Amino acid sequence: MKVTAYDYHLPKEQIAQSPLELRAACKLMVLSRTDQSIVHSRFDDIKSYLKSGDLLVINNTKVVPAKLLLYRDKTLGKIDALLVSKEGSGNELWRVILSKRKGMEPGTVLLSEKKELTAVIKSLIDDEYLIEFIDTTGESLSESIKEIGFAPLPPYIKRKDKNTEKAFKNKDKTDYQTVFARFDGSIAAPTAGMHFTPDLIQELKNFGVEFVEITHHIGKGTFKPIKSDEIENHHMDKEYFEIDDISADKINKAKLAGRRVITVGTSSTRALETACIDPVKGLIAPGKAWTGLFVTDGYKYKVIDAIITNFHLPKSTNLVMTCVFGGKEYILKAYNEAVAQKYRFYSYGDAMFLS
Repeated sequence: MKVTAYDYHLPKEQIAQSPLELRAACKLMVLSRTDQSIVHSRFDDIKSYLKSGDLLVINNTKVVPAKLLLYRDKTLGKIDALLVSKEGSGNELWRVILSKRKGMEPGTVLLSEKKELTAVIKSLIDDEYLIEFIDTTGESLSESIKEIGFAPLPPYIKRKDKNTEKAFKNKDKTDYQTVFARFDGSIAAPTAGMHFTPDLIQELKNFGVEFVEITHHIGKGTFKPIKSDEIENHHMDKEYFEIDDISADKINKAKLAGRRVITVGTSSTRALETACIDPVKGLIAPGKAWTGLFVTDGYKYKVIDAIITNFHLPKSTNLVMTCVFGGKEYILKAYNEAVAQKYRFYSYGDAMFLS
């Protein structure tokens, strides 16, 4: 199918630049595949649309401050560097996406602002640079970035200049995270989970909703744009996930008892669908694995019964995935309704509950 079939118009002013102070006070669009209804509500009223016995699957991955501000050794030109993944277990050799390519030849030396880090470009592999980092403090890069790194905000969240970005540094690190984040590993947040607060989670538990944690580390594949004309030609980068025995057992018991399994976010959805071992009953296997699942037209969901998600970018893999679950015409109608009703979009935006 043509990628243009998954397009819609969004005014720039509706792209949320920061979360609401009260996260659960965001808008919630409630959709039902059964009657094709569109209901406008608030996220803190989501209990009204859940049932006692529902099981919510949340992603406990933690976003690492994987964005660095680096400077050319001689010209001092500023360069954004996004750490994608570490290569091997020896030297601090990392795959990195740089905001500039001009002059970034092998041997080029980059420095952090206070020169704690020296980065030497080794090679270019597709759209990623292989860079060796040398930390003058003696710490590993994974430790150093906790102090000097920035939250890897998506490019549509703008900070006017580097001074503004520095002023927002610690706030962004807190904002671009869920309250149940536990395990370092993501370079993008599981944003559907950011609407939950400790109070709301407790309220839902008291109501009889069960929460189950899995870990799915989100990489660049989640936000990689579809550049091919036909969506089937898009290559989805693999991402790592873990589902332990206890979580898998709880999910399987819910499926066998006829209770709804509701994923919070597309990352949790991809993990569960990949882990499925019984498509008829919707049962999954525990384990540690990589998923390159790209849900496209014709895919039959096996495990999930409903999904809580944000409003995604036009022509994105996450929008395609949502359309496959809810029906393309219905979902795009809902998106256009959200635009008309001034919903806030993308990572810091409003939410959708689709059942």
